[in-house]
Amino acid sequence: MDTQSSYVMNSNDDHLSLIENYLDSSNHEYQSHNNQIEIYSLSKSTIIINIKKSKLVITSDMGQYKFSEPDANFFKKLNYLLVKF
Repeated sequence: MDTQSSYVMNSNDDHLSLIENYLDSSNHEYQSHNNQIEIYSLSKSTIIINIKKSKLVITSDMGQYKFSEPDANFFKKLNYLLVKF
């Protein structure tokens, strides 16, 4: 594995950990696998967060949203979607 691939992998892992910590602190049910987080609600809706090449894509019933990193804008949108969940 080259250095750039290793950096992307570590970056993805860092992004996953940060998002998982946020979901844990907010008491949301989720499953994480293969650079993807699936968040479940009691109404059977799902929010999916995919991380590919250090890009984050949130997909929900309300639409699809793309971010370059898990920054304040990312968490603001995620929180909005979770409240509407």
